[in-house]
Amino acid sequence: MTMQIEKHAAKVVTRFKEMLTDEQIEMIGAEHFDELEVLVEAAIGSSEANALLEAVAQVEALAKNIAKHAATVERLD
Repeated sequence: MTMQIEKHAAKVVTRFKEMLTDEQIEMIGAEHFDELEVLVEAAIGSSEANALLEAVAQVEALAKNIAKHAATVERLD
């Protein structure tokens, strides 16, 4: 998954460079574009982690509901 994030971040930076003139790209420099790529990776990773945590919370809530339902059904037997 990390490789996908890295590839996506590289594409974002590449697309950003396409919007700049050659002079602007030269002024910014490769080092700053590398830093931008790292920042984009971090942002994507953070969003992904938040989405996963939300999914975990939803699964936990579902598991609790299923357990309650199972306990109710057990009492009916």
